[in-house]
Amino acid sequence: MNKTHIKLYEFEHFKNHPGIVHGIFTRAGGTSTGAFDSLNIGINSGDDQSTIAKNRDIIIQKMGSKPFVFLNQVHKSGIKVLEKEKTDLFKKKRSSIEAYTADSIITDIKDVFLVIQVADCQAVMLYDPQKKIIANIHSGWRGSVKNIIGKTLDKMGLQFGCQPENIIAGIAPSLGPCCSEFVNYKDEIPQNLWRYKIKGKDYFNFWEISRDQLREKGVKKNNIQNMEICTKCNTEMFYSFRKEKTTGRFACVISMV
Repeated sequence: MNKTHIKLYEFEHFKNHPGIVHGIFTRAGGTSTGAFDSLNIGINSGDDQSTIAKNRDIIIQKMGSKPFVFLNQVHKSGIKVLEKEKTDLFKKKRSSIEAYTADSIITDIKDVFLVIQVADCQAVMLYDPQKKIIANIHSGWRGSVKNIIGKTLDKMGLQFGCQPENIIAGIAPSLGPCCSEFVNYKDEIPQNLWRYKIKGKDYFNFWEISRDQLREKGVKKNNIQNMEICTKCNTEMFYSFRKEKTTGRFACVISMV
């Protein structure tokens, strides 16, 4: 486990809030080989399961010995809410929990890391510094169509009283408009999203879709940061299913302290 090669990306506006710890891991610094080289955490990627477990341990050691919650992500719009008053999962001292099938997770619990696993899809992190609530969202193109971002913001409001104008948001490295080709878009993308199609091409700007879905719910423009790093263009740093097909998943994690 060569942690010296691990590289983390962070959102600048998140770093201004001492109440959260977060990071977007690159693919470097792990134990996987071949197509999965090297910090692959994706259980369903086809990689050796014991190697994936070692990689997850590397991430846990890097970020701290808090419980890590990994989701079974299914490209739908299910949202899991973890409330400190209604869960006993964390009373047992476990470093890794994978108990939920969902594509978005929200919590008011401190010292728990929420993990999203991606290889082109967006991980969208949310933090409400007023209510002390965090969320982590897996939004691929299907998630964009289902507006899982908007649904997560609605759930944060209903469950915890969060006001969108207080929320800060970050969009992790993901498939950029330069590479988001949908040759069958008329069958896959609803017509209300065709305005995000790149003129003269069958490419879509999903970064802009996510930004607008945040803005439509009331998140302030200045509270949204998009790293604008295309995973397909940068496979030396990140996994890309579009480019590599057989590949791993990198980790996007957030916690409150």
